[in-house]
Amino acid sequence: MQALKHEIKKIGSLALFFLIGFGYILLIMKLFLKEYSIDSYILSKAIIGALVAAKAVAIMDVTPLINRFEKAPRYLSILYKTFVYTLAVVILGLVEHLLHAYHETKAIAPAFKSFIESENFYQFLAVILCISIVFLMHNIFREIDSYFGKGNLSKFFFDVPQLKSKNSTIPNDKN
Repeated sequence: MQALKHEIKKIGSLALFFLIGFGYILLIMKLFLKEYSIDSYILSKAIIGALVAAKAVAIMDVTPLINRFEKAPRYLSILYKTFVYTLAVVILGLVEHLLHAYHETKAIAPAFKSFIESENFYQFLAVILCISIVFLMHNIFREIDSYFGKGNLSKFFFDVPQLKSKNSTIPNDKN
């Protein structure tokens, strides 16, 4: 039961982080598309994307593949994990878009050509770039949390700062 609670808490916090990140990206896209009178529904995409990303990251974090640079400088670990997560999104996104194009063309080569030549390809690239930034921020926060001690980063952001009493001495205070 304890393991289940831990897993739910981990997935929940990851999903919340990704929901905020992906929601922000999709909101910006919606605002840009509104200029051309194109309506889009972002909430369901952000929720589903956040849940899938959270579970994928949780699963990948326990594999030896993702922890390959654990003993290397932190920036290498951050960049490597960001690359792997982004590559996974690129592969899944390509499969999804190619399946939609295949449904229309009924052949693989024309489906690939149709996707590359469509305006969706540029939107796909923009989304991939934005998602990679969300993964980069996630990995940076995780490394900082690891450096300061597990849980201290969330305490830094979410705990109320303690006010110093008037009787405490402050270095370099000449009063």
